[in-house]
Amino acid sequence: MTETELKQRLSADVDGVQAPPDMLDRARAGGARRLRRRRFIAAGAIALTTVAVGGVAITAPTLLNHLSEPPAASTPGQGDPYAFLMNGPTRGDLAGDKAYLDQVLAAWRSSHATSINHSRGIFNHLQNDAMVAWAGNTPGGRAAIVVENSDLRNHSDVQLYHEGIAALVGYVGDDKDGKPVVIGDDYPVPGAQQQIGFVVEKNDTKALVVVQLPDQPIGWSKGRTYGADGSVKQTFTPLTFRDRVSVVQLPSGQKLGDLRLNRMPGTAFSYLSIVNGDINAAPPESTGDQRLWGDFAPDADTLWPMTNAGDRLRKAANDVFNDTVGKVSDPNANGVAMSIWTGYGVTASGTSVYLGEQSLDADPTHVYAVLKPKSGKARIVNGGVPDKAAVLPVSIKLPDSQGWAVARKDAQLSYRYDGGAWSAARSNALLVPAGAKAEVRVESGGKTDVVPLQ
Repeated sequence: MTETELKQRLSADVDGVQAPPDMLDRARAGGARRLRRRRFIAAGAIALTTVAVGGVAITAPTLLNHLSEPPAASTPGQGDPYAFLMNGPTRGDLAGDKAYLDQVLAAWRSSHATSINHSRGIFNHLQNDAMVAWAGNTPGGRAAIVVENSDLRNHSDVQLYHEGIAALVGYVGDDKDGKPVVIGDDYPVPGAQQQIGFVVEKNDTKALVVVQLPDQPIGWSKGRTYGADGSVKQTFTPLTFRDRVSVVQLPSGQKLGDLRLNRMPGTAFSYLSIVNGDINAAPPESTGDQRLWGDFAPDADTLWPMTNAGDRLRKAANDVFNDTVGKVSDPNANGVAMSIWTGYGVTASGTSVYLGEQSLDADPTHVYAVLKPKSGKARIVNGGVPDKAAVLPVSIKLPDSQGWAVARKDAQLSYRYDGGAWSAARSNALLVPAGAKAEVRVESGGKTDVVPLQ
């Protein structure tokens, strides 16, 4: 068994899930409290058993040992990011509406028992100094931010790196009856992800409300874009703040799970999130495994030769594909589900080709071909979102007349040109040389189909 095949077996339980390079730092910072916000996508499983980090297999016990180590305090906020909201009077254009402010405070006090953070004991020792830090009208209706000090203490269901007084924050919108309701709340864990934004809605119009961080320019993104060259990016637009808050009307049809916040210039992983916008705040079963093929048996051969030549590529094929695609992928992805299967082969011009997929968060999976010529830089071709119901789900036309890379799990694939003779069949994946009127024959489940290549 090769080193690559052994790695695949060790990683079978998480089905190709890869942690970002700074995963351990983020795990230490987050602890059990943050797992609801950032989950790795695994097929049919929530448990994290074996994760490949930096080329080293780290098992669950080792990872849990790291979780118990306190992180260095992050510079932004210095462990109490919401304390500044206690300073000064209520701000916003509804600051003088006493009736509304009273309703907001009443909603805050009645929300603790149903808060996702209730079991963590953060409301056990409130200091009874709750105040509305900001209240205002937005395109999505009224909104408010409540802040109150609490004496945070060690608790069986919470990970604290220091005890003592710290500010809790609550985000308030209006319910369907127009009454204030707490959308979510947050409390400080030094170095962990901060939930500084929330979304309110009225008459199908949504608005994003973001708390200002002192001396920290913040940007927001509507979602990631997938480039033809395999790159996955997010463009962050700087937010403008007034009275410690920024309000942005969201485009019609905006998906809350696509929204992201980041410290500008937005080129690194974001430790900021939206309390009702982060897709990982939803139950994992609501997203599932988006990959085209993630249901492999532990002993399945997931390395698929696409040509007779190319045996030398087999050992590193999976790593080459995933590493190359990962380098140009979105650094703000919370979860990266990498390709378990990999097609590999060599074109007539001697270019090495690797075929696979990648899924980010709850986005649809994308298939890619990685081309490594004899000389020069590697190139990625984005094959788009595959159609799981298609006869030939993966079909990527290669540049420079190098043919097509095609794949279908558990199928026999062969090709021909202009109605000629069929090539020898190959299992699962196939590299088709360039030619006129090329077709692929797909034999699977006792059925045969012919697919023209374009």
